[in-house]
Amino acid sequence: MTNRIALILLLLCLAGAAGATVAGDALPVVQPEGRYVDDDEAASYLPTPPGSRARFRQLLNASIQNNPRNVSALAHRAFLFMEGGDAKRARRDYDAALAASEPGSRYERHVLWSRGWSNYDEGDFAATYADWQRAIALHGGGPFWAPYSLALLYWSAGQSEPALQWYATAAVANPEWSTPEGVAVRTRRWSPAQRERMQALFAAWVATAQQ
Repeated sequence: MTNRIALILLLLCLAGAAGATVAGDALPVVQPEGRYVDDDEAASYLPTPPGSRARFRQLLNASIQNNPRNVSALAHRAFLFMEGGDAKRARRDYDAALAASEPGSRYERHVLWSRGWSNYDEGDFAATYADWQRAIALHGGGPFWAPYSLALLYWSAGQSEPALQWYATAAVANPEWSTPEGVAVRTRRWSPAQRERMQALFAAWVATAQQ
């Protein structure tokens, strides 16, 4: 019992140090099932070239003007809007992208995956959970991104136990998640807040493995 209490205190301290927040009610707990090693082309994005954000948005605008149903361009522009704090325009573009996506297609999955990250950065963990669970269900298998994404989501929501379960699943699926160097590589393009939280979760996972 003493060790369990000490572990809980450790996890709470780490969560606080990482800036994790509890947003509203607890998320439904979903247990990992099987191995999450399947490819998912829907879980991809075009990184903005350094110093070329304005140019990148111009290219997206031109693509959308040429084809208002360009799902990828709409989703990417929505993500940029959300990053820039323009949630209204971001939601408009995400809604347009979903409307233009064939139901059940990889395009719909891409929009859900991308919007999930935007919702996560906004602190709307319930919306993130809904988007990602839908994207996983539409995939039909074990997409590679599911375990580490859900681990981060649960951890950020203050739900340490499922976070650690999903992180352990991620480490089995991809050994890079089991080393500090690997975590640094996997999160090199993440925002500072995302990296900080994942590093705290990794530290907690290492601590539990040493019990």
